[in-house]
Amino acid sequence: MLIGQTISRKRAFTLIELLVVVSVIAILLAILMPGLRKARDAARRISCGNRLRQWGVAIQMYTNENDGKLMAIVNKWGGNPYPHYINDKPQQNSKSRGATMWNIQAINPYIGAFSPDYEDNGIATDMVTCPCCSGEFMQDWIKRINWPNHDFVEFAYSYFGRADTLEEGECSPDAKSHLTGKTLTARKLLMAEILNLDVSDGAYRYNHGRSGWSWNETSFASPQGAVKSPNPAATGRSQLFGDNHVEWRVIHPERNLPTMLDKYIVEWNGPGSGWIGRSGDMSYF
Repeated sequence: MLIGQTISRKRAFTLIELLVVVSVIAILLAILMPGLRKARDAARRISCGNRLRQWGVAIQMYTNENDGKLMAIVNKWGGNPYPHYINDKPQQNSKSRGATMWNIQAINPYIGAFSPDYEDNGIATDMVTCPCCSGEFMQDWIKRINWPNHDFVEFAYSYFGRADTLEEGECSPDAKSHLTGKTLTARKLLMAEILNLDVSDGAYRYNHGRSGWSWNETSFASPQGAVKSPNPAATGRSQLFGDNHVEWRVIHPERNLPTMLDKYIVEWNGPGSGWIGRSGDMSYF
């Protein structure tokens, strides 16, 4: 070795130091992830509420251009729920007491949620789903299953206009006091994120849950297969009122949806909820 020559050495991390760094990162992630998850869920919840508000604007526009007459809530399993069309104009349905029932053809010009050729191709846009759900799955459900097999479309939001047309046995006893009648008001519910239970096969449909969204039946035949959250624990839903304001309604764990084993549940009395429907297929508000 020459006199004056120095040997340079690069200092490397020891195994213990690396483990400490990894441990610190893991602890930080454990602390931050719940907060990030809550922030993400809150953002999606707000986005879903805004989408619901757009439906409210569309309903208001339709009503203003039709002499202030609201469309009526769909009687899903009581025969053909949609009005017959003659020369592209909806005809009245006897089950809706003279009111035009909620239908795609009438509302679509104001919101563009479905393709103009929807009756032929069954194509829907992102407006039929909540940002918390899989839009691709929902659009496939509607196109392949819902529209070909039923003459109405079940999507991420439930319409409750003209609840005064509901008959006894089609809704909970106090439903009409909570839901919109002939006119839009700030105190009456007009539309809400779907919360549905089909007791025939234990299927749940809702947009916000502790284990994700749930929208499917066990027998659903789709390329995506069955989609359900592992635990039917809904957290809440946005509700739209007649003045177009949206409120978030919490579903408390102690009064949540029935379990998958409760096949004979006929109604769920969660906070602020009542049922609409019959024969075991219930929508809740």
